[in-house]
Amino acid sequence: MYILQKEGVAAGPVLDQRDAYHDAHLQGRGFFELVSHREAGTHLYPGMLFNMNKTPLNIRKPAPCLGEHNDYVFKEVIGMSDGEIAELEKEQIIGGDEYIVESFF
Repeated sequence: MYILQKEGVAAGPVLDQRDAYHDAHLQGRGFFELVSHREAGTHLYPGMLFNMNKTPLNIRKPAPCLGEHNDYVFKEVIGMSDGEIAELEKEQIIGGDEYIVESFF
């Protein structure tokens, strides 16, 4: 990086996860955000790539679990009945994390 910069080439470091987590610049700008997830626990996650003074950005919610929003999507957004949803669950077309072990391992 320093050799390239000395020659006028815009260059920066390539960091792995460990290096990025300990990078003084990223830490100083609060890049990593503490997020609690019901399955994964509480950890630091990479945040927003840029900061905006008038519109602060941050991680609003942890990633959803598999099927966590099925009721909202299928009932409220699509308008399916409970019976239609139950049939899709029975056929294992939709579902939650209860199908992970059975389906993938």
